[in-house]
Amino acid sequence: MHVMITIDHPWSQSFNHTVLELVVKTLTSGGHTVDVLDLHHEDFDPVMRVEELSVYSQGTPLDPKVIEYQRRISQADHLVYIFPVWWEVMPALLKGFFDKVFLPQWAFAEADASPLLTHIRSGTAITTMGAPKPIYTSVEPVLCKGILEFCGVQRTRWFNICQVNLIAPEERAAWLNEIEAYFRSLA
Repeated sequence: MHVMITIDHPWSQSFNHTVLELVVKTLTSGGHTVDVLDLHHEDFDPVMRVEELSVYSQGTPLDPKVIEYQRRISQADHLVYIFPVWWEVMPALLKGFFDKVFLPQWAFAEADASPLLTHIRSGTAITTMGAPKPIYTSVEPVLCKGILEFCGVQRTRWFNICQVNLIAPEERAAWLNEIEAYFRSLA
């Protein structure tokens, strides 16, 4: 299976990057191929400009990076998104990524909203937050259901690690073990 992982976290020493390393190691040791897209290293511009908006409904990307990202997504069987939840939502780079990359006529048919990414078997979101308990976030209704499943990704899974800055090393290890087991089980 070919997996595309997109990460949106600016600090390479974050727990999000620890998760990324684990996921890549687990997948590659299981014989899967992995493509990692680090939005910060890419210097991705998340802002939808007037020129891009003017051709949005036609599904015409103007940013060469968007064309490249669409090509990479088209090769994937499984999509993974790793990011912190800030103010109950995904960070700006990732939001802009979806706005600019998941275009009509590429990710979904604008005329009848039929999904066009049906070749992608599954998707996973792995998030961290500082809140002490799960609070309302946009991750499941927006990312898992409203973007991925809407565009044709057949199954989604969400891991949400709360109070990541305060949990004990044993709790971090338990989360990493659960995530590793999940990725080992992917067929």
